[in-house]
Amino acid sequence: MDEQWEDRLLFVVVAVMQWVSRRYVGVMAVLDAASLLPVRDSELAMSMTMLCGVIFHNLSMLSTLAAGVEDRMRGRRRLWVIERSGGVWEDLQLKGERHEKVFRRFFRLLRPVFNDILQRIGPYIQRAITNWRQPLPAEQKFSCVLIRWATGGFYRQSGHGLGMGLVSALRSNKDVVEAIIREYGHVLSFPEGRRLQEVMDAFERKGFPGCVGAVDCIHLYIEKPRNEHAACYYDRTGRFSIIAKVICDHKCRILVFVGCPGSCHDIRVLKHSTLTTDYDKGVGVLHSTPATLRDGSSIDRFLLGDAGYPLLSWFMTPHPTNRPRTPEQVVFDDMHMTTRSCIERTFGFIKHIWRNFGRRHISNLKTICKEFMACCILHNILLDYKVDMNGLAGCDSDDSDDDSDEDCPQPPPYQPPLYEGEAMSEHIGSV
Repeated sequence: MDEQWEDRLLFVVVAVMQWVSRRYVGVMAVLDAASLLPVRDSELAMSMTMLCGVIFHNLSMLSTLAAGVEDRMRGRRRLWVIERSGGVWEDLQLKGERHEKVFRRFFRLLRPVFNDILQRIGPYIQRAITNWRQPLPAEQKFSCVLIRWATGGFYRQSGHGLGMGLVSALRSNKDVVEAIIREYGHVLSFPEGRRLQEVMDAFERKGFPGCVGAVDCIHLYIEKPRNEHAACYYDRTGRFSIIAKVICDHKCRILVFVGCPGSCHDIRVLKHSTLTTDYDKGVGVLHSTPATLRDGSSIDRFLLGDAGYPLLSWFMTPHPTNRPRTPEQVVFDDMHMTTRSCIERTFGFIKHIWRNFGRRHISNLKTICKEFMACCILHNILLDYKVDMNGLAGCDSDDSDDDSDEDCPQPPPYQPPLYEGEAMSEHIGSV
């Protein structure tokens, strides 16, 4: 009898410990009551005690195993999505004067402009509701892309701040870029009619009648492409890049965009561009009514470029600086530099407003070209809304995350040969 009472006492202690751990309280209460009931047969009482012990042991083992599996599953990714907080996204929904400054600093767009663009591209980027989960709002996807372009961050950084995963940020970038190009692709084109005449009048007031725009290129730096054509993108600065050939008017409005590998020279890019092709075919804005000078002579339409381009009848460059110049030529070069400064200001706006192009990209070559084209479209949209570009470019001037090209080696000055367009520049300089 003493041994039976000792076994029962031990069992009571185990039951109390299990009760303290708060596991299987109801089951333990029933088993404890059954094991402690007075039984005439001592062997039956011992069997019940052993049975209760086995049950408690198995329950404890199962509980420990379940806790281990639960702890391990917490560190793994769930089946569909990860729950995120999205704190920045909630902060950007606030309205007010102070919040508008934060909104403009993150998105580089005023809220009315943001809403107008979202209303047009929303149907292209909004996914359908499925039985598995709710899709991301189009506004949130558009915001993620703008934050990445404006701050120069990476997909993971911009997506995490808005409660989005890496894959969602990648897909949002692709959808938004294609939607902007599809809906606003006509924005990147030469003006026509009254608007073209305004551009020509503005350049004529600066001393270049017949001019329809200024041309220059900008390098978009990328990681080394993983294919056999990587050497084609190795430029003169010792980095891999893509050349973006841009034409703008006097108001820094971008008209045409052309992309080529970074190793191509400016002359080659111009030769293989649609400008040269259209001019050779006799079509395009360059083949229109000639402009009339003050002395009654006429001049065909042309573009302004730096000394890295050849002098053509439709492409005007400054005189070579390594040769003696007459006073008329010096005046012409000064006027040329002042008038062509609009393209330099355009590149300055793009680099300071959309800082995504101030760093080296790790992306698909087609993606970066489309991204730059989409940013050029947004640049023109901001001009249409008459947004202060200088204030927008300096809204976060304290940041220092953009790359500097001061340490890049500069190429030797290019000496253009004499072409038929030199007579045209001499005539304008004398007039």
